[in-house]
Amino acid sequence: MLVHGAIVPPRAALEAVDAVIRAVPVPVDGEPSPPSPKGFLGRLGRHRVDVEAPPPAPAMLEHVPVADMLLPITGFGNLTTNDAHKVADTIRAAATGWVAPTVSFAGGTALDFPGDWSVWARLVGDVDALMTCARGVPQCVEGLGFFVDRRQFRPMLSVATVTPATTGPFLEAVVDALEGFRGEPWTADIVLLKETFVGSRPELVEFQRIPLGPAGA
Repeated sequence: MLVHGAIVPPRAALEAVDAVIRAVPVPVDGEPSPPSPKGFLGRLGRHRVDVEAPPPAPAMLEHVPVADMLLPITGFGNLTTNDAHKVADTIRAAATGWVAPTVSFAGGTALDFPGDWSVWARLVGDVDALMTCARGVPQCVEGLGFFVDRRQFRPMLSVATVTPATTGPFLEAVVDALEGFRGEPWTADIVLLKETFVGSRPELVEFQRIPLGPAGA
């Protein structure tokens, strides 16, 4: 089975962020678009160089379903059930020596790096401790000889992606709404997810949940 490691925030925290961006009014067709002082219109233009013609009446944003929202740490490749348990046990042993980070969602950004199409909710709080845990996951399983995806962990949650219909002013309004948001604190766990298929669609389901910090703390 394909196994991934991720931070999965509490459902209530995800729903609160989702409500913020969905509350931003979508411009009515024909409504004039004011200039975008933060430069999102220019960023969108650079992203659209290779974009095909938009479909009829596209959505202004493609929202990530709350059930799919997570902060990816790494992928471990295709593992047997026995090997997946070895990975979980190794991470669990290392996790007792890490600080359990308490974080919350506050602020946002969009199109943050080359090739990025996402709208992001930022994390604040014990972000350094969270980064230590995220970097420690691939390091502690290296000795097991499994393939590890080493893409950089980002302390941000992808909540939506832009579409061919997204305007600079609307994107700015979404980011401004996230900038004004301060979510409730929550303590992170590491969740190991296995990829399965529901019909023809891949879906990640929880395999094991690993608390961070000393046992019983």
